[in-house]
Order: sequence, then structure tokens, then C-alpha cells
Amino acid sequence: MSQTYRRALVGMTLGILLVGGQANGAEGAAGPAVPAPVLGMPPISLKSPLYVVEVQPGVTPEQIKIAIQTAAAGENMNLVGTLNIQRGLQQRGIKSNDTYVIYEVCNLLLGAKILVGTPEFGAFAPCKIVLFETKGKLKLMTYLPSYALKYFPETAEAQKVAQELDKQIIYIMKQAATGGF
Repeated sequence: MSQTYRRALVGMTLGILLVGGQANGAEGAAGPAVPAPVLGMPPISLKSPLYVVEVQPGVTPEQIKIAIQTAAAGENMNLVGTLNIQRGLQQRGIKSNDTYVIYEVCNLLLGAKILVGTPEFGAFAPCKIVLFETKGKLKLMTYLPSYALKYFPETAEAQKVAQELDKQIIYIMKQAATGGF
């Protein structure tokens, strides 16, 4: 992890990442950003806990699910839960045509390292990757673990682990956004 990335994540403040973002390290509509820890992914906004990417056209929700499962396993993470909000609404008689699925992923070994010194971090666990549809386009979104740590007393070990979790989640999102190809 670069020093720039580490310093930038520690100093982030609330905002929203615009999909596509600006050039790495540039300021623009999304504000200041740093390079993503995964090659080929949009930069990380320094003003947002959210990281959002568009799914490539033609990639289906089923392909995304399989890619999340496969990529998570490859990153020593488990898919510990799936909450299909669209299906739940439909089962309650509420019309919902837009895809909205929350995938919960967890790396217990890394998570435990943070929880030992910062048990409050459990409020943000497990990590989530949200698949949602807006204006006919599928997108993936997550809340960056490194951003969540800004609310707690900082420890170098917790920050290092959270950055590794960020990298794993962004890698999984990359695989899912392309259908795992």
C-alpha cells in the first residue's frame, strides 16, 4: 500500500464517489481521490465511505453472484449472507422491479485482528457488496472498511488490516462487474 493511499484513507470525510471518478489523485466533481489498490478500478474518493462501480453491459445478476462467490473464496473470504431486497418486497406484496441484493462477505482472520483492538468495528461487519439497479443499469457498491475506522481511535494495525480488506472487496467487485471474466 502506498503512503499516499494510507494517509488519504486516514483523512477521508463524508461525500459520494461519482462512478467513473476523476483521474487518479485528481480533484473534480467527486473531489480529491487516490488510486484504487486494484489495477483498472476507479479511484477512491477521499470524501466518501462509498465505493461504486458500474457493471459491464450484458453481465447478469446470476453471473455477478457466482463471481462474488468465486472471487471471495480466492481472497480467503466467505460469502456469509445474501439478502435479496427485491424478492423480500415482492413476497410482502410490494411492487419492486429493480434488482437490489446485499452480499455479506467476511474474512474472519482479518476481521478478528481489527475487533481485538476496536470491538466497535463490529457494527460495520460483515463487509457488504450491494448489487443495485438504477436507471436500467446495474451497479455495485460497498462501504470501505478503512473509512469506518475513522470513527474509532486509530491503531496502525487496524488501519493496515482495513486497507487489506478494502483491496479484497474492490478486487471482488472488479470480478463481479465483469461477470468474473
